[in-house]
Amino acid sequence: MFELSSGYKPGTVAVITAGNEIDGALQKRLQRAGLRTQLLAPSELEQLRPGSLVINASACADAQGMPEALQVARLLAQNPCAHVIQLSSYQVFAGGERRRYDEDEAAEPRARCGRQWLTCERALGGLDHLTILRFGWVVDSSRDALLGRVLHSFVTGEPIALDSCSSGNPVTALDLARVVVAVSQQLASGACASGIYHYGSSDSCTAMEFALEVVERARSFYDEERLVPLSLLEDSGKRRDRSVVLACGKLRDVFGIQQHSWRQGLTRQVELWLERLEAERSTP
Repeated sequence: MFELSSGYKPGTVAVITAGNEIDGALQKRLQRAGLRTQLLAPSELEQLRPGSLVINASACADAQGMPEALQVARLLAQNPCAHVIQLSSYQVFAGGERRRYDEDEAAEPRARCGRQWLTCERALGGLDHLTILRFGWVVDSSRDALLGRVLHSFVTGEPIALDSCSSGNPVTALDLARVVVAVSQQLASGACASGIYHYGSSDSCTAMEFALEVVERARSFYDEERLVPLSLLEDSGKRRDRSVVLACGKLRDVFGIQQHSWRQGLTRQVELWLERLEAERSTP
C-alpha cells in the first residue's frame, strides 16, 4: 500500500509541548500546512521518531518547568534529529536600552529566568542543524499571561498593577505559531538556515499600554461602562528600565517572514477569552 506524502522531508515534525495555548496554536497551523505532526510532552521524548524536525517549545512553560526544559534540551543534543527549532525568549537580554536588540547582541541576562532561557539555548549549541527563535513576550499563552490577567480584572473588578516603564514587542500565540510553522516549512523543504533569529510584533508597547488597548476592545462587547482598576506597579517611576525590543530584519531577509502588529486580530482574541472567563464564572 502506498503512503501519501506531503512532499516535505523529513516527513514528521515533532513538537515538544509547553503545556499551554502555544501547543494548540502550533498543532493547528502545522496540520493546515500539511505537515505530519507528533505532539510529545517533555516526559515522552523516548517516543520521538528518528530523523524528525523538532520544534522544542518546552521552555515556553512556566518558570517551574525550566529544569525539565533544560533536560529536554540536553537529550535533544544527543538525538539524531533532522533539525531542531528551539523556541526561546527576549529575556536572554538584560534590557534597559532604548534601541532594538539584534542577533549579534551579547546575551547577558541578569534575571534568573533569563539565565534559564540562555542555558537551554547553550545546551543545544553543539548541534549542526539548530535554529533558535527568540520571541518577544507572549501575551496570551495562559490565563496567567498578560491578556488573561487584564481580562480577568475587567470581568471581576479585581485590581491589577502593571509596568509602564519597560517596552517590548509582544507576540500572540497565533502569531508565534505562524512564524514557527513558516520556518518549519522552509527547513522541511531543504532550506539550510541554522542560527539565531528574532521575532516580535511590528510595534512596541509597555504592559500598561497593551492593557489599555485590551480594555478598550473588551468594552465594545458590553452595553454598560466598566471601570477597570488598573494601576502602576509600586514605585514604577523608579523601577529599572528592562525594555527589550527585538530587531527582526534577519528573519525577514532569510525566511521572508514579515512582522505583524500585536493589535492584529486582538478583538477576536479578546472575545474568545471573555467567553471563556464568563463561562468559568457561571459554572457552579
